[in-house]
Amino acid sequence: MASVMTDTLLKLSDDYFGMQAKFLEACPEDLWVQKFANWPIWQYFWHVLWINDRFLPGPITPNPAGTTDDSALFKTQNDPVLPLAEAVKGWTAQKPKTDAFIRSLSDKDLLARNEDVFKLIGVDWTNVVSVIKLHSHAFYHLGTFDAALRGKGLAGIY
Repeated sequence: MASVMTDTLLKLSDDYFGMQAKFLEACPEDLWVQKFANWPIWQYFWHVLWINDRFLPGPITPNPAGTTDDSALFKTQNDPVLPLAEAVKGWTAQKPKTDAFIRSLSDKDLLARNEDVFKLIGVDWTNVVSVIKLHSHAFYHLGTFDAALRGKGLAGIY
């Protein structure tokens, strides 16, 4: 069963990484730093990137360019801007980490509690649910990114 499930989860990973990468390619620098619904676009993306990293086992990726955990969690808004090029670099680095995690899951591991999620937010999600949540979380924020692009008169990513 693991190969059927992990193959499906890998397709979800391809989906959300591909769509977020499409946004990063389409996002102009001036939009990257603009606020949309009270928060700058870069900070929404930093939040998605940070969550993806923290929900997966293994070494935590250092925060880039002076950004903080608090800015990733929308507790502060005045951190230095995460440069768009750094966001692309960070997102690109998360794909292999995510896929390696998915590929590592045995049948037993699929339904085991994700200890990283539990430690971070105290929620009892299985590893399967964690990957599905990363997908839905990325797409939730992708809606914001698409609306920001369209609001600027640019083509959306959907």
